[in-house]
Amino acid sequence: MNHATYVGIDLGTSGCRAIAIDKQANIIASSQQTLISPVITPPYSEQNPDIHWQTVEHVLTKLIAQCHDYTIKAIAVDATSGSILIADNNGQPLTQLLMYNDSRALEQSDKIAHIAPKESAAHGASSGLAKLLYLQQHNNFSKDSMLLHQADWINFKLGASLGFTDQNNALKTGYDPIQQCWPSWIDDLCNRKTLPTVVVPGTVIGLLSNKLCQQFKLDLAPDIVAGTTDSIAALLATGANKSGDAVTSLGSTLVVKLMSDQPIFVPEQGIYSHRLANKWLVGGASNTGGAVLKHYFNNIQLQQLSEQILLDSEQADYYPLLSVGERFPINNPELQPRLTPRPTSDVDFLHGMFNGIAKIEQQAYQCLEQAGATSLNSIRTVGGGAVNSVWQTIRQRHITVPFITPEQTEAAYGAALLAKGIKF
Repeated sequence: MNHATYVGIDLGTSGCRAIAIDKQANIIASSQQTLISPVITPPYSEQNPDIHWQTVEHVLTKLIAQCHDYTIKAIAVDATSGSILIADNNGQPLTQLLMYNDSRALEQSDKIAHIAPKESAAHGASSGLAKLLYLQQHNNFSKDSMLLHQADWINFKLGASLGFTDQNNALKTGYDPIQQCWPSWIDDLCNRKTLPTVVVPGTVIGLLSNKLCQQFKLDLAPDIVAGTTDSIAALLATGANKSGDAVTSLGSTLVVKLMSDQPIFVPEQGIYSHRLANKWLVGGASNTGGAVLKHYFNNIQLQQLSEQILLDSEQADYYPLLSVGERFPINNPELQPRLTPRPTSDVDFLHGMFNGIAKIEQQAYQCLEQAGATSLNSIRTVGGGAVNSVWQTIRQRHITVPFITPEQTEAAYGAALLAKGIKF
């Protein structure tokens, strides 16, 4: 007897991972492969879309070979936000993939700044819309050419209809998540026929192609389901799906995201929102985080020093930053790092930085609530800092809601949940 399985594909800049889950959301198979990234000098960052597809195809081949006792019902893809290419009306790429961190479109971002409302996510040289305008200015495309986000390109290669995207990947291209449409102001910048049709994540947008079904020896064609961005897929993987659920990412930077009943857009304070069905993912990103810690200590030192921390000892009032400037919860490009006086004890210095970052996290969630977001009910932690139990104890002293340890944090797992039909 064949059982149902659902596949999530996570495609980034450095690799691809696929995970298959069963009806109970248990992982039954996984596969991954690295991408050989070209060395490109900033502000340029581009990759070959054909190599991305070949990598996905290889990973899927290995994954499906592990699923011979299962019927694959649906596939969903997540990818990096703001990564785009231009294709013709047959889906043939006319450009390279300009990746999320490509920031060459300075002139175009200035043009957007004069037209787009301040709360739009299309601002900045690395936005999808800025990249589109740059490519159009430097190429002579036909009128029926179209923008595809990284995930849209893979969905098309899998068998989805050409020119569909999801609400989350469309955000940085200027999509209005409140009105759920491409806004009227975008007509002053580009022909909206170039832009994809936007659907809710989880929407069926096609079937796996006959060619791939034959290649993978599948009797039934799985649905292709609209996915999301990689960061949102990773959040979904943690199990956060109710209003008040939050996820703190303790990576190189500190990022907080809170499930809310109401959207919040306060660009002057670095607060933005993604739509997730009938809920909103409200958040912001600070410049503090693990990069500051690793500037002073390596991983082994961090672990050894953490174990020596006396939690009740008095600490200096630090605001740990690597350089001048902060985005959120204080949006001040001239904010100075505060890491003095440095004590003679490295244990005390690390304790002070842990405490400082915890206070910034606390302030971040307070800012979201003060701006009108749903009250915080629980926190799940992802990123390298999630494994440091001493740091978590310090954080819990500042934020007195339950801290939930997620079983899963992989973006591919979150994409698989979308394929399965996760409810919010």
